[in-house]
Amino acid sequence: MNKKIGVGIVGATGWMAGALGAGVEYVAGTFTPGATPGQKHPDACVTALCDLDAERLAARQAELGFDQAELFADYGRMLASDRVDAVIVAVPNRLHAEFARQALAAGKHLFLEKPFAVTPEESRQLQGEAGRHRLVTKLDYILAHYDEPQKLRELIRQGAFGTLASTHFTYRHPINIGESAGQRWKLSRQASGGAIPMGICHALSLTVLLVDADPVEVICKNSPARCRAFDYPPQQDILITFANGVVSVVQGNIDFAEKYDLRHSVIGTAGQFDYLPFNPAASRVMWSSGPRGRAYGPDAEFAHDHLDSGDVWAHQCAATVQAFLDHVKAGQPDPLLGFASPLVRRTEAVIWAAEESAARGAAPAQAAPYLFPEPAC
Repeated sequence: MNKKIGVGIVGATGWMAGALGAGVEYVAGTFTPGATPGQKHPDACVTALCDLDAERLAARQAELGFDQAELFADYGRMLASDRVDAVIVAVPNRLHAEFARQALAAGKHLFLEKPFAVTPEESRQLQGEAGRHRLVTKLDYILAHYDEPQKLRELIRQGAFGTLASTHFTYRHPINIGESAGQRWKLSRQASGGAIPMGICHALSLTVLLVDADPVEVICKNSPARCRAFDYPPQQDILITFANGVVSVVQGNIDFAEKYDLRHSVIGTAGQFDYLPFNPAASRVMWSSGPRGRAYGPDAEFAHDHLDSGDVWAHQCAATVQAFLDHVKAGQPDPLLGFASPLVRRTEAVIWAAEESAARGAAPAQAAPYLFPEPAC
């Protein structure tokens, strides 16, 4: 593909859509809204923006300098444009699977904002649809692009902690809802899919990334809202057993928190790793390693992309979307976050087994019925 990749964004007035669009349009680190004009990316540009709010859509185009973008109110018309090679789907959660299927059917490469779907049936249908097309896909579990989990994953693979035994993640993020009708859908299970698709899936995806094995059994206990008017339980405490014997705990809450919190621990037979986001930067990462002769203590240089903010403009949006565009340009599937990747397949299985367990009063649920089959070679 020699020409610039043309990217259309649906749900283009949302917060994440803006940051992802800037990641398409500009070289990473060169653009700041309202401050730095940015260096245009040589390989891709935003060629279409789609949203029902025409006034906000025009404002978004002007704010972010998407001067090559045509504005659409109709998603089908945007998909019919020959200037659109790939689509970023950033609509409310309940529309993800359907809008994703439409993009694939139109022959567009697909970058899908999380979650994959809001029901297990939709999840399986979308996976089947993706398997029928030779298109590049990506599910935006954006935290997998931060340097800290990437480095930690490599340490685990190298045996720095001995044999991995357990992991523990918390995810506490009082998601921004506000008073506008455009955001209050997040309070509805039917519209959002619940607390796990709304955010706790990030902690689950990082758990799966680090453990790197098929999930076997999941137990999930949920708890009701205490602060805001969710019509579903915003607190989920999840225990996962993996095929390699690792046991993982994920404790998530999208209702309240002191501040955004994604602390985590990894424990092995010969070492331990702790990420403590409320600590000063110098002691945010603490670890030990018997094989490396390292006593437990701080490592101030371990991570630069800290998981300590719910601000989308502080996320690794340019990294995640540019990785997707690199695979589009190369005509190759995304091995990390493509729909057929182990990370996406396993995370979906954990999500829906957790939902089944919670619905049955925290009874153990098997992950295998929700685990997409491995793609044929």
